[in-house]
Amino acid sequence: MSSSRSSLLSARSSTTATNKRSVDYNYEIVSIEEECQTSDDGEENPPCFSLLQQFYDELMIPNFPIEEQRDDIDDWLECFRLQMKQRHQLHKQKQQEDAKQALTEVIQEEGIVEEVQKLSHATIADDGEFDGAAMDVVLMILDEGYDGDDSNNDVTTANTTGRFSRRESSRIRMSMYGGLYAPKSDQDAKSYSNGNKPVIIGGAAVEYYKKSRAGLVSYMVLRDEFRGCGLTRYLQEEALSRLENLANVYGASFQKERNRQSESTTLLQAVFAEANTAEAGDVSPEQILQRHNSLYNLGYRLVSFPYSQPPLTTEDVDGSFDENVLLTYFPFDENTVRTARNVGEYSMRYCQWFSQQEASSDAVTESRSSTQMNVVIPFLYVEDFYQRVFGYDTSNDSEAKKVKDGIPIPDYRTAKYYKLVHWFTRHRKGNGSGSVNVSLDRPPWNDCKEIIGNEYKENLALDGGRNIRILSRL
Repeated sequence: MSSSRSSLLSARSSTTATNKRSVDYNYEIVSIEEECQTSDDGEENPPCFSLLQQFYDELMIPNFPIEEQRDDIDDWLECFRLQMKQRHQLHKQKQQEDAKQALTEVIQEEGIVEEVQKLSHATIADDGEFDGAAMDVVLMILDEGYDGDDSNNDVTTANTTGRFSRRESSRIRMSMYGGLYAPKSDQDAKSYSNGNKPVIIGGAAVEYYKKSRAGLVSYMVLRDEFRGCGLTRYLQEEALSRLENLANVYGASFQKERNRQSESTTLLQAVFAEANTAEAGDVSPEQILQRHNSLYNLGYRLVSFPYSQPPLTTEDVDGSFDENVLLTYFPFDENTVRTARNVGEYSMRYCQWFSQQEASSDAVTESRSSTQMNVVIPFLYVEDFYQRVFGYDTSNDSEAKKVKDGIPIPDYRTAKYYKLVHWFTRHRKGNGSGSVNVSLDRPPWNDCKEIIGNEYKENLALDGGRNIRILSRL
């Protein structure tokens, strides 16, 4: 479901186009997750899947042309079907809990209440739960009433600067899990089938990893003719909001099923993103620097963690993508970090790792150019990523080896990169700091993998070449 987000924001940071004419636009925000109705079997293809396919064909493929570095649309569709099924199950559970509460309030006799509770619990199934990451795709749709040339819905706004009215919510014209783009009439359905498709300005894909309680902004892309209009920041805000929703729906359910949730449980510890380094070679070093500056302006900061994107398939356990770095959303700099704990709730609810770190330390960080993140947070995200691809069952039982299409699935814990980050995390925990730096400096950003990799090799040499013991959890 994740791909090489190595080109994250590659298309979203271009400079403002030449202003040959100015046009006023309106846009709607559509959440694919919200558009998908609940389903008892997860087999339906809701109308919004056509919109998602359009986005994938028109924007994803052109901007992420390397197939091995791009999510498969079928993986997206399957993930949304699983989420439709789980939401149906959660809805049934809520109905049963409400019925149980109503009965226990009416029937006060001891014994009867107990039997009612047993009956209620016995009828709640949990087969809708799934371990993998939950996702959403938010799309910016050009409003039907825009003032430009809308003949055949062709976009003819190249080399223009558009002015967009800020839409406070995607629910202005849609209901929760409702169907804004479900045809409202037979005529609407006929019009869409005849090719009168909505104009998709841009979109963002986000993923929520339930075990590590981490979010990932995996893609964010705009049409060429709509760049330079300030839309990326609006899209970013919607992406963060959708991550929070995924955490509240699927993270809360995941933790509850495992009896891990308490009032103090943070469902969204951190929001991560990835960015290519110049060594990736997809664009020039100058363009890489421009991308990094755009990410910095959006609020992303470099995490000094040796990061490589884990492989996307089980074909090669060592098939990680190395030419990228890990970023986290933390919209503060060296002048504002000391007041970060006092800022509004909006900013900090996506940076809970900082609140946790500050609460565990009596001293404010001495460095004004960085702050600290618990090293376990990015490690568990990496492990969650691996498990999403290779499976969550880490049993060492040889008779229970996982198989896909007749081919055994390797143990991700044997991967060279996994061993590196496992060693690094244990080393940081063992030396007393237990944390990694989050740089507040503007780019250029340097990748720390080479230095840490050399330290790891030296450690192996001192260990006589023996493999460091790998544990499934820290």
